[in-house]
Amino acid sequence: MGRRPYRVEVNYPKDRSPQYFLTKDVWFKGKKTKVKKYLGNTPPSGKDIEKLSIEHAFEIETKVAEKKAEISSTFYNSEYLSIEEVRNIEELRFLYKTFTELLTTNEIEAYEQRFEVSYVQGTTSIEGNTFSLEETHNLLIDGIPPKEKSLREINEIQNFKKVKIYRDKYKGKISPDFIKALHSFIMDNIDYESAGIFRRTDDIGIVGCDLRVTPSIMIEDEIQEIINEYYKNIEDGKYPFEQAVLFHYKFEIIHPFADGNGRVGREVFNYLLQKEEYPKLLFLGKDRDTYISALKLGNNGDYAEMIALFSELIMHQRSEVIKENLKKVVVPPQRRGQMRLTDFGFDETS
Repeated sequence: MGRRPYRVEVNYPKDRSPQYFLTKDVWFKGKKTKVKKYLGNTPPSGKDIEKLSIEHAFEIETKVAEKKAEISSTFYNSEYLSIEEVRNIEELRFLYKTFTELLTTNEIEAYEQRFEVSYVQGTTSIEGNTFSLEETHNLLIDGIPPKEKSLREINEIQNFKKVKIYRDKYKGKISPDFIKALHSFIMDNIDYESAGIFRRTDDIGIVGCDLRVTPSIMIEDEIQEIINEYYKNIEDGKYPFEQAVLFHYKFEIIHPFADGNGRVGREVFNYLLQKEEYPKLLFLGKDRDTYISALKLGNNGDYAEMIALFSELIMHQRSEVIKENLKKVVVPPQRRGQMRLTDFGFDETS
């Protein structure tokens, strides 16, 4: 848990009383600015400062995120999103970073667990899995499988335990081996012959898409090509969120596996977001049509609209939730082990 200190700044206007401000200095990529909250004309005591720091923390931290977003957005070359859209996503990124830095160890564990359950339920439901959020929680967290579900559906859910362990330990760049490993865990006990192996046949297509998938003999080269392209574009200052969406689309068009491409692709997409410190995207059942529609736009070369839909998805899903949760955690815990978060804002319909 971290909290950057505020300080009291005094201004001395000519022929007027001193003005006291609660101030936070903002440093980002060599640029300095600050956020100030006016306190009045009376010097605050140490006790007042402590109280005011808590009282105004949310307002100050949201303004800090806005300031950082203004600076950050000038460093990126956005090809498809407007500068306003980039600033909004950047503000979300900094709010999320502040929020997670303020969580206690117990809160981080609970928050990530709740997110993982919602994410797994969503990403599998897109592919037709019928587990509810409660059933997903019971299986992933408590190890209790529901009655009257097929063994395949059960394995589709519980395989993500292995995915999470591998994902959390892995710290490097994405690679063909990383992608194959994700697939091997996702398809474990589902497809013994092809788990972790790029497809070897071309008798496959994408439902609802007329584009031909990459010939099997070219899969390895094309996967490496889009990986190299992604990291080269990031190095050249292109906007990471845009590049993650483009990578996801290109991955799905290559369709490197006989089955499980969507689940693997969404894992890789969120891994790319996480590495750049953006909040991950939930693939909720209610957003399925928007998500599929966005990818279909890419088939027509309409990358701007495709990326705009992904931008709308993450802002709609995460912005207000993160702000509401930040309001709760800017107040320091009153006792050791206190959980300030009880409702994390994740469910299968929100």
